[in-house]
Amino acid sequence: MVEHAAVNRVVVGSSPTSGATLFVQTKTASPTSDALAGIERAALALVEAVRIARGESAPTPAPAHSRSEPGQNPSALSVVSLANEFLLAKSKAGRRDTYLRVTHTQLAALCKAFGARSVASLRADELERWLYSMSWSPRSVRNHILTTRTLLAWGVARGELAGNVALGLDVPAIEERPPSLHSPEEVSALLELARRSDLDAMRCLAIRYFAGLRTTEAVALDELEIKKDFIEVTANKSKTRRRRLIPIEPNLRSWLALGGELPLRQACNRLNAITTADGVRWPPNVTRHSFVSYHLARGQSASATALVAGHTEQVLFANYRELTEPSVALAYFVVIPKKLTR
Repeated sequence: MVEHAAVNRVVVGSSPTSGATLFVQTKTASPTSDALAGIERAALALVEAVRIARGESAPTPAPAHSRSEPGQNPSALSVVSLANEFLLAKSKAGRRDTYLRVTHTQLAALCKAFGARSVASLRADELERWLYSMSWSPRSVRNHILTTRTLLAWGVARGELAGNVALGLDVPAIEERPPSLHSPEEVSALLELARRSDLDAMRCLAIRYFAGLRTTEAVALDELEIKKDFIEVTANKSKTRRRRLIPIEPNLRSWLALGGELPLRQACNRLNAITTADGVRWPPNVTRHSFVSYHLARGQSASATALVAGHTEQVLFANYRELTEPSVALAYFVVIPKKLTR
């Protein structure tokens, strides 16, 4: 969060009870619900707690510019004000909460360094020095550059800036690593662990492994969307905002028959309790990477896999596919619950 700014408003995306917070004090409308008011109070309390824990003095609010008024010099608009306007605009446009939160986090770093500065006074060389002084990985530097470019491009389009200095920043090269997969044996062990400790979490994980749902799609899935022969990912829960139907694999049906109920409440804590257990290897996006790679190896049809996974063939090959043997893929899709012995 920006050290010199107070937070008192929530930027809401597709969910009425979540979203990113603004960086500066702005005129706050009447809360639309008790839940929203509670989030605002919680945001203020969190910022204050962090400040006290760090031993910092009370913050001085930054000037509460919104947009430049008619006749006002656009160059007077601060970085933090432009960031606020950008977040609000993206929220009003219906961008997902995940996008708002990630963008908020990246803009918070920019505003911490340059928040009170006139956005028109930024220079590419000082942005570059700042980026490489943060001890970030090349991928993080890349992401911050792209977010800064997007912010400034939006300012240009709105008439707040004459040009985009972030275009002068070189994006660092990133060595792409192949996605990590779970072997059929690892999948079986993890689902059996979840079966013993949390049937609801097991149900969610089995759907991720054998239907390829994204994490956000799986944790939002409702029992009414699990049909007899397929799982329905509705447009409002899909990352691509497109409804899709995913056939239920025979082995997935056997895991679902064990019970559990969705949606998974307190999903993050309950899933973490399983994926951080001793002996569990949990690379990023491993359930989806495994499903896409094994589905492709089994069927040898990129178009069929892309259709089920809910993205294009280009995205499939760029981000999700790892070469694996068809025999291993066949073993993956016959992973079923073990018989319990008394």
